[in-house]
Amino acid sequence: MFDPALVPPEIWPSSKVAALNAMLARLEARKIDRIVMPEAGSGFRGSNTIRTYCQAYLRRCLVLIGSAYDLFFIENGLVSMMCLRAIYETVASFLDFEKKLKVLISQGDLQAIFDFSKRRAHFTKDQHLIDTIGEQIKATNVLTQVEKMAKLRRNIMKEYDFLSEHTHPNSFGTVLYFADLKSEYAVDAVTFSDGGPDPRADFQWIFIAADLLRYFEEALDRIDAELPALSAKGAAAAPNRRTP
Repeated sequence: MFDPALVPPEIWPSSKVAALNAMLARLEARKIDRIVMPEAGSGFRGSNTIRTYCQAYLRRCLVLIGSAYDLFFIENGLVSMMCLRAIYETVASFLDFEKKLKVLISQGDLQAIFDFSKRRAHFTKDQHLIDTIGEQIKATNVLTQVEKMAKLRRNIMKEYDFLSEHTHPNSFGTVLYFADLKSEYAVDAVTFSDGGPDPRADFQWIFIAADLLRYFEEALDRIDAELPALSAKGAAAAPNRRTP
């Protein structure tokens, strides 16, 4: 949670800080410690396979935003921004999952829904694993997924590109972040610090990225709304045939 006393209103208005805190509290409340995969009575596994995927993404989102916030206050703004950039990628990946899952649910093939959710849980860019298991586990380029979010957030690519440029080991993420080159002209020496050249800007990015999590929460809500009917369909199919 964000401490409102530590957030100047010009960084992020207090009303919007409260709204972000409320959203983070709702997301935190959705965490669960254990999922029994086969549902009682039917043994259907499809819905809980989806829930498992969602729980992993939920925890990743919360870990990333919490780490970004905490790291900023120990003058580790660079790694904080790396976490923020990862939030963009995580939300984009989850929205891609939701979009494809929605199509499968509308088609009603229980096995296809289960197989898709299971594969997504094992997506990878590791070529050895892809060669061993098959192309079906090859992860989509995350940049493509971020670009598709432009329909929801017009400047998404500008934001993502900015974070990428300032976290990659280019000038902004190395020399210009830690070294004060202006001092070289004054005293013919370079001074260094861990906090970066513009901590206030780094701090503001935490709230910009946190705001992105509303799209994740909305997608999570939409998926959760689909699962009771999916479970009912799985239970109805159980007496007649083996279901996933």
